[in-house]
Amino acid sequence: MYEEIGKKLKKDTAKQIRAEFPQVNEAGKKGAGSIDEVPDFARSVKRLRNDHGLSLEKLSEKTGINKQTLHSIENYSIKNPSFANLEKIATALDLSLNDLVTMARGEFRGNLFKTTAAQRWMVNFETEKGFTIHAYSAPSSTRRDFFIGVMTIKAGKKLRYWQFRPRSKACIQPWDDELLFIYHGMNWRREEEVLANETLYFDASIPHTFENHSDRDNRILLVTYPSIF
Repeated sequence: MYEEIGKKLKKDTAKQIRAEFPQVNEAGKKGAGSIDEVPDFARSVKRLRNDHGLSLEKLSEKTGINKQTLHSIENYSIKNPSFANLEKIATALDLSLNDLVTMARGEFRGNLFKTTAAQRWMVNFETEKGFTIHAYSAPSSTRRDFFIGVMTIKAGKKLRYWQFRPRSKACIQPWDDELLFIYHGMNWRREEEVLANETLYFDASIPHTFENHSDRDNRILLVTYPSIF
């Protein structure tokens, strides 16, 4: 029963998109058109692929679409991809086809999100580790593009050997006092004093430590790409 409902919803969505965007069809009957005439699939597909950490080869494997075709879509050589290919790409990128189309139009609801104080959340490690993280990222059940929040490290405490996934980037900005940042390599170690209101950008995939040598709590603006939560 659920499979039948899913097929019907998929079919109804396909009809709705075909009706609203006659440029997007399996045979490309309306011609290439111009970039302004159709949703910007090139930008959206490339951005989503990068956000998921996928190469063109990997996306080709997940979708069954030829790598050269994907390359042509991302570089505007194919301005109105076939409906079948868009559906495969959306599925591979954990989106509905409707979300992919509206994202390409710049109307995706995820492009704009406002939160209130009540919607924010806190991760509290005070008892065990001596720090808290107060998130300002939008609440989401899916993977976020980035994380932003305020980390508070208690006086005299340190956050040891953090390491995020490959190609992760981060920046920190202490607000109340200086912070000691330490990189831990295989056969090397690098320390950097970050003063209050200075900003440090770094490769977060390398193991690192934050130390608060101050006699008071230190609040630190923390931004990571992709999200650490």
